[in-house]
Amino acid sequence: MIELTLRNFGVGTPNGSLWTIPVELEFYILLPVFFLFLKHISIKVKCIALFLFSAMFNFLWTSACESGESILDKLIEVSIFPYLYAFLFGGLMFLNWSKIKWFIEGKICYWFLIYGLYCYFADALPGYHLDDWTTLLANLLLGILTISAAFSKISLGKVLHGNDISYGIYIYHMLVINVFVQMKFVGNISYLLMALIITVCIAIISWVFIEKKALSLKYKL
Repeated sequence: MIELTLRNFGVGTPNGSLWTIPVELEFYILLPVFFLFLKHISIKVKCIALFLFSAMFNFLWTSACESGESILDKLIEVSIFPYLYAFLFGGLMFLNWSKIKWFIEGKICYWFLIYGLYCYFADALPGYHLDDWTTLLANLLLGILTISAAFSKISLGKVLHGNDISYGIYIYHMLVINVFVQMKFVGNISYLLMALIITVCIAIISWVFIEKKALSLKYKL
């Protein structure tokens, strides 16, 4: 009865962001285990090998999985294997940052254009659409775009004076959107701006009273 009620609320999922939390935890728990079994191989080779494995796994899984309704499909969907490539792509960028930063730093406009054009043409060409390998490549380009934005001339981190509200926006935005959808506040740009402002306010409250205090504990421990 509760599930039926929640399916009828908003877009049908109370908070579509929460499924990623177990995947995030698996990254930090299982990666050291993988690296332990490959301890005699250099860290870059480990990252590349696991990256290629995850990219191939993602491609084969998304190609074979049509309904996504079976128990196995749902378990795979909340495992690290379809998404490990993106995590390791960031790791490889970090390990090779001194060599690659010259074409990422301060070039957000170029990467935004590249990402936008890729998504447009990948979705527009006959016989292709944004799934399987096209989504995989789009995600990698989006990762580069995000890193480029972080190292742009006007850094959002400087504007916020070190206050990180990004995770709060990520966690709470769907709650706000669901309320707006349920109240029929849709189809108008003003509703989008209202949802964004409310989400940012909630994220700031979460950062000040929850996240910042929780992060301070690591120094005490």
